[in-house]
Amino acid sequence: MRCELSRRRMLTLAAAAGISAAATPVGAGEAAKFDVVGNELHFGGRAIRLMGVGVGDPVYVRDGRPLDDYEHLARDWLCSAVRISVHPGHWRQDAETTFALLRRDVAAARAAGLFVIIDWHAIGFPGRYAEPVDPSWGLPPDAFASDEALAIDFWRRTSAHFGQDTGILFELWNEPVYDGQLWRSTGEHWPLLKALWERLISEIRLRSDAIIIAAGGRWAHDLVGVADDLIADPRVIYSWHCYPNEDRGVASRWPDSLGGLPAIKPVIVTEWGFSRDGHDAIRGTPEDFGIPFVRDVLEPLKLHSMAWCYSSGATPRLLAADGATPSEYGQFVKDYLARS
Repeated sequence: MRCELSRRRMLTLAAAAGISAAATPVGAGEAAKFDVVGNELHFGGRAIRLMGVGVGDPVYVRDGRPLDDYEHLARDWLCSAVRISVHPGHWRQDAETTFALLRRDVAAARAAGLFVIIDWHAIGFPGRYAEPVDPSWGLPPDAFASDEALAIDFWRRTSAHFGQDTGILFELWNEPVYDGQLWRSTGEHWPLLKALWERLISEIRLRSDAIIIAAGGRWAHDLVGVADDLIADPRVIYSWHCYPNEDRGVASRWPDSLGGLPAIKPVIVTEWGFSRDGHDAIRGTPEDFGIPFVRDVLEPLKLHSMAWCYSSGATPRLLAADGATPSEYGQFVKDYLARS
């Protein structure tokens, strides 16, 4: 084992010990907490970079998977954080069961010493667009429902239950889409998104001062204009999603869509990935996407990173068909985490 990997492992285990202590509710001792300092995220007074994977949702993607996945991700993949999702359609169909499964997975992740991002996995915008669901997937037809009242109900209950755990962050909305035909990053819908985010944030702030993660438009790939029109809440940071087909062939595609935001606020790439044999949106290789994305974006900008998805089913898959061995993409991510 290389010294670099050994050092990374020691740092991860040391961080895990601190994170476990941070699970103590605010007010019960000297629990460390997150803070936003310029374009850095701090925890317990020190700059931190959240590095890990999205594991999907506990109802569908994680159905049948063992809870010791979280220990494995912390120990062997050297993750410091995971992103756990909730589909709006599952929440509408059976909020009690969905919330019980969310609590179970969050508890397992926190026990393993991981920070947790809880993600409301909506795709669309209220009254404008809702992502269609392929019937073959086995998801409810409204899985990605873009319903404001439903989102408020989720965040009301989620912030009440998890809002005092200082190791948990709230991602307001997975992938906002105001116009499903807009394939350029223009920033034109940010004022509309911002108004919705402020309403959801107001609901959360009645119960929690957790770090909140807000996305831009175009399936969370468009952060143009956000730097000049920030959400006023000082504990809001921003998410960005990036897959191989976004503006393929445009040399400045990634800086253009980031809109200069990483220079002034923390940005978490809460989804990215590639698949050699995937559909067009995610089709890519280490050479034409993974290596340049890490080299030219994640590392020089020190963006936080949650690769999607720790699954053998949800694409792009970090796991091979056996559900345990890393896929080609998964090995790329695992190696990246070991170096970071």
